[in-house]
Amino acid sequence: MPPPRKPTLRWGRLVAWTGGAVAVLALVVYFVASFLLNRYLHSEAFRALLNQKTSAFLAADGQYLSIQCNGFSFYSDGYSARGASGTLLKALQADQIRADFEPAALFEGAWQVSSLQIQRVKVELGNPSEPTTAVSGAAAFLASPASPPIRHSSWIPERFELQRTQIQETELAWTPPGREGSLKQMRLILEPSGHDLIATGFGGRLQQAGWPALRVDHLKVRCRYPELFLTDSLFQLSDSESFNVSGQANVGPARTLDMLVKFNGIAISPYLPEDWRAGVKGNASGEAQVTGSLESLQAKGSLSLTGGQLEALPILETIATFTRTRQFRQFALQKAEADFAWTPAKLTVSRLDAESEGLIRLTGSFSLENRTLQGEFQLGVAPSSLRWLPGSRARVFTQEHDGYAWTPMKVSGLLNHLNEDLSARLTAAAAEEVIQSVQGVKGTLENGAKSLLDLLKPLAP
Repeated sequence: MPPPRKPTLRWGRLVAWTGGAVAVLALVVYFVASFLLNRYLHSEAFRALLNQKTSAFLAADGQYLSIQCNGFSFYSDGYSARGASGTLLKALQADQIRADFEPAALFEGAWQVSSLQIQRVKVELGNPSEPTTAVSGAAAFLASPASPPIRHSSWIPERFELQRTQIQETELAWTPPGREGSLKQMRLILEPSGHDLIATGFGGRLQQAGWPALRVDHLKVRCRYPELFLTDSLFQLSDSESFNVSGQANVGPARTLDMLVKFNGIAISPYLPEDWRAGVKGNASGEAQVTGSLESLQAKGSLSLTGGQLEALPILETIATFTRTRQFRQFALQKAEADFAWTPAKLTVSRLDAESEGLIRLTGSFSLENRTLQGEFQLGVAPSSLRWLPGSRARVFTQEHDGYAWTPMKVSGLLNHLNEDLSARLTAAAAEEVIQSVQGVKGTLENGAKSLLDLLKPLAP
């Protein structure tokens, strides 16, 4: 006879009723929580919380315009802020802001922003006269808010986690007197990486007072306040002229810079003194280490020139006139390289070596300060070009090696009125040679006359 089943049925019904009650309770809790959360998201308290957290992140005093919510997506027409006294940030304006939150993160006590999209951000950087004391930049990413927390229900999280920010158009401007500049129309992506913030930019235009405008191909910056690490970048003057920049900058009280700049195919004419632009041409490639404070930079490096050409320079005109060789007035350089050291007050060029093969070669160094040049060189010319210069081989170009006849040469003076010592030495050498030749002829004539008289003596009566 089979055993009775009534206890099993009763337990099954109990479990079913309990499960149903839990499901209904969970559903009620969900709707109540959604109602309360939705009500909070549309409240001024939530807007105030966003204002506080954003302002703490930027170390600024800012406000959002009205915020609209659609589920867990939020939209605001804009956010504007003014930087605190003593900070690098002067003003910020963000337009058309949209954020998507992950609701599951609320159970972990955080507002997790999975995607933040901003149509346009304009930032103006100042030039504070006092050290920065407020927390800003990447430091604020994990910092506690500078202002007191806003009172709200205990179940509302205070912590924000930002996963990714995309800005369609970034405009950055800085205004130190005499060093004004801007970076415009860059698409920027911001992503956290541990305690750092990674900024990756694409496109845009960089302008700096005293320099030509640069197109931005891309750049990548790791922010760890107060240090910024530029890990990769490419800037272009044209399709064939480019700069790669890497290194770090301190934007805190120290305000220092240590960057390696590699340049390729840069036309040198725009960077030369105006007096030289028409006579010196070529494309420079090389690298420079730029260091110092943001107020006083210096650079050291090396460069080489391709497509070099010299023409109509005074020293070349002098050599062409003396040697009766028109080639010296205009010629191409097969080799031109040098080391350099630059400060705002002085440019020093060393290890200069420039050559037009088979015609002329110049080595040496010079300095340029207050538009005054001081240089010492070794000048080598093809020996055949000296055939018209009396005394030049014996008295001026006295050394011969590497296929050239060599002489030292000093150049000094203002850029638009340089003086060199070669002309005077060539003139003196030619004069001495002529005088010596005349004296030789005179001596020969005197000796010939004396010999003739000696021969005629026996014939005398």
